[in-house]
Amino acid sequence: MAIDQTKRLISTRSEENANQLLRAGWTLLLVADRKEGKHQWLVYQLAWQRESDPVEITFTGVEPGPDPF
Repeated sequence: MAIDQTKRLISTRSEENANQLLRAGWTLLLVADRKEGKHQWLVYQLAWQRESDPVEITFTGVEPGPDPF
């Protein structure tokens, strides 16, 4: 699907939350390896690219670390 068909973007630092979003129909756009000082983490960027509204998801994964951007 083309990027211009993206209706909504969401990011998470939790692999568990990213997998929940993928199971709900979100599209994975990017996995970024971030580092600040001694801290290193991944950021998952996902997009909703369907005609319908996205399903509401209650995240259960922990999102530790500094602000990603």
